[in-house]
Amino acid sequence: MTTKCHVVISKEKEIIKDKNLIFNDVKKNIKKLDGSYIVHATISNWIRESFNKHKQVVQDEKTVQVDLNLSRNEFPIDELEYEGEIYPFSKTRLTVNKDHSDYAFITYIFDGGKEYFDLKPLDKEYIEILKRDEEFAAIKKRKWPEGFTNKWDKKIFEE
Repeated sequence: MTTKCHVVISKEKEIIKDKNLIFNDVKKNIKKLDGSYIVHATISNWIRESFNKHKQVVQDEKTVQVDLNLSRNEFPIDELEYEGEIYPFSKTRLTVNKDHSDYAFITYIFDGGKEYFDLKPLDKEYIEILKRDEEFAAIKKRKWPEGFTNKWDKKIFEE
């Protein structure tokens, strides 16, 4: 018996809808910088903390419709190989069309894992903003009159 099925790869994905929330949090913390801090590491930590506060986790689903030849009342599928990746079986879902109750789809859902947000581009973007920021320049001049003492801070902010 051939059955029309949906095969879904379901993945949790971290997103941030408004990165300005993060930048605003970091901007508030800039005043707390101290001469003993490693500036780039401190800013990266603030970005990570703010991201964790403002992030959203969404379900991202990729659906493929297929015809499967399955034995009745059996679910012999343990994993899915798709585009070179293997995904473990998670659950099945039966979807019935409310206008045509005799028309239904079985959906096999496979676990696509989690996709974590990459904070490195956000770090780089904010560092570039700080390089042009007058308030940051004033704090830098006041707290590090001779320039940054940490070699990475020198490389990142002064070159």
